[in-house]
Amino acid sequence: MTTPDTTPPPTGRMTLPLAALLALCHCAAFADRNLPAVAAPLLKADLHLTDAQLGLLMGPAFAVLYAVGMLVTLPLGHSPHRFRLLAGCIATWAIGMVCFAMAQTFEGLLAARALVGLGQAAFVPLALAMIVDDAAPHWRARAMAVFTAGSAIGRSLALLLGGLALAWLARWAPAAGLAHWRLMFLVMAAPNLLLMLVLLGYPYQPSPAATQSAGLREILHWLRRRPALAALYLYGAGGAVLVVQTVGAWAPSVLNREQGLAPATAALAFGVALLFASPLGHLTAGALVDTRARRITPAAILAIGLLLVVPPLWATPLAPSATTACLLMAFTSLAGGAAAVAALAGLPAMLPAHLRGAAVRLFLVFITVVGVGLGPFLAGLVSDGLGGGGNGLSTALSLVCVSVALSGTVAAWAARSGWRRAAREAAT
Repeated sequence: MTTPDTTPPPTGRMTLPLAALLALCHCAAFADRNLPAVAAPLLKADLHLTDAQLGLLMGPAFAVLYAVGMLVTLPLGHSPHRFRLLAGCIATWAIGMVCFAMAQTFEGLLAARALVGLGQAAFVPLALAMIVDDAAPHWRARAMAVFTAGSAIGRSLALLLGGLALAWLARWAPAAGLAHWRLMFLVMAAPNLLLMLVLLGYPYQPSPAATQSAGLREILHWLRRRPALAALYLYGAGGAVLVVQTVGAWAPSVLNREQGLAPATAALAFGVALLFASPLGHLTAGALVDTRARRITPAAILAIGLLLVVPPLWATPLAPSATTACLLMAFTSLAGGAAAVAALAGLPAMLPAHLRGAAVRLFLVFITVVGVGLGPFLAGLVSDGLGGGGNGLSTALSLVCVSVALSGTVAAWAARSGWRRAAREAAT
């Protein structure tokens, strides 16, 4: 049936309830992924970990198997059994959380964290492939923004619910047999069972377009034709994710060490701020890409978002109070999150339809390795080098993120014209 306008019709059956369900699962994934940030002060005291070791747990330990798993499961991107695969992913990372709660050594924590990364490796690209394949083009970016907003809310919920759990346990179970941070991981793993059951029972028929998939050779051919655009765009996108992940990983520790808040209070304070700031940044970026892409490209939005994170990052080590430091880091997450979503939402428009699913997965591999894998670890390494006392942690955070944000701004701004050319070619 034809429509009154020239907007292409949807290619599949991506409905708002389905997008909301995928976003809810994404929210749970990020809540579970970010729990080590809540527990970091307690892990440091309980197991005598250095900042570099904490950075390894929050970054590379998760990212390595996450990236490998994404590549290995590439052929499953258009499987007709995707909902079963999604449920299996949730089961895997829930088991990893239980193993993390029971681990007695740093090596055990690393292995458990890697299992969480492996479980989440296939989930995000599978879900995003469904949105890219089945969402109507005129609301695809907003559907992707709804999905990524789930990650922002999940990061906030990790801090909020984790902080509340720690505070409740400290008050009502002070003599518990297990350390409070271990009980927190067990409690947060439980809701995953319900999500698994919902996914297994959800009726979904993929669109015919969802069975078409490009191979790695075709994607590499596209990249060879536009090496400068690919390098500039990926650098800017990786920089945005690095800023968001690094600030999210270390913000509760900054509030705990430098502003004197208890671990539970620090997690709660930053969680409340993120609950408002991050989804606002994600949804704003999605709306801008959908409605203003012809006037202001996603690459330009990416550049502007990266530039906006610089002032609050420079000011954080000088913050006179916990409230000020919390708001500065929350604004950094808002602007950085908007930049990252603009980069992700702008990617499909540059590509022919048959390349989009696999390209999104490879894009996620790159930004995970760069943003999640390197950012928290580098900040921890620099913090150890500065001595970790005084404002050493927030200074390390600022040094790492500002240098990446400034160089990423230049790269993203330079990618604007290339994005326009690629988008025009893909549209024809």
